[in-house]
Amino acid sequence: MRISVVVPSYRRPDALANCLPALLAQERPADEIIVVVRVDDEGSRALLGGFPDVTEVTVDQPGAVWAMAQGSLASTGDVIAFTDDDACPSPSWLRRLEATYETDPTIGAVGGRDIIHDPDGSLRVEALQSEVGIITPVGRLIGNHHRGTGPPRDVSVLKGVNSSYRREVLALPSGLRGAGTQIHFEVAMGLMVRQAGFRLVYDPSITVDHHPADRQDLDKRGAPPAEAVAGHAYNLTTSIGLLGMGRMLVRCAYAVLVGDRAMPGVLRAVILLAQGDRAALTRLRGSLAGNTAALVDRFRGVRPTFVRP
Repeated sequence: MRISVVVPSYRRPDALANCLPALLAQERPADEIIVVVRVDDEGSRALLGGFPDVTEVTVDQPGAVWAMAQGSLASTGDVIAFTDDDACPSPSWLRRLEATYETDPTIGAVGGRDIIHDPDGSLRVEALQSEVGIITPVGRLIGNHHRGTGPPRDVSVLKGVNSSYRREVLALPSGLRGAGTQIHFEVAMGLMVRQAGFRLVYDPSITVDHHPADRQDLDKRGAPPAEAVAGHAYNLTTSIGLLGMGRMLVRCAYAVLVGDRAMPGVLRAVILLAQGDRAALTRLRGSLAGNTAALVDRFRGVRPTFVRP
């Protein structure tokens, strides 16, 4: 089994300088490491000059998913693993990924936990969860990939920072929203794997250390503007639409009426406002706009297309 590692990166050379040594120190070495950078990202490209064992792929189009797709097209692996430039995979990362694939040929994707570090370098303290990577019948996404505990289990969604896919089932969506990171793109990827008849396995013992860095677009961590929230809502609802029009309508109804903290519906926004969350109205506007746009596009026949390596 050949394993390629693809790392999309944009103007975060300091983070990339920590990621690459971790990839080069794997107990099971990668067969190739590909870093995808923008042509105008001089800092990252200069850094890559000091890593002769790393392949540089340049792109002139924005977007993390586009970068992942171009890296995948340039790769030769039977399995393509992804991590972010602000993450440092544990030494056993690739060894554990490979061992999981070898247990069952119907496993199409494998991922694990990203252990989050706060800006001061300390581990973020959060309660661990057994529910990970779930899409509920009403279209609610339960992530928790950074908080997973327990044995390996089948999931519907893997988190991009710690994920891998067999080449024959990998499909990267095109047409989702977001100038930098197309939030929730992993939902579409996971659903495509399952629709192909393969399993996605999440194992919390497969880890990367994640040091979330600033994003170079509107989608700032913590308090994204309405435009960014609209993109999140659009991407999630559009991806769930891959399950059929009925599931998409249920998702829209739930999103508009209830939603969650990040993308609140009307009822959730009222509760959040009562709790003093003044930004809830901004997120509500974005959520309503994004879900409406997703539904309109579906009726117009606009659906995601996919890039396959």
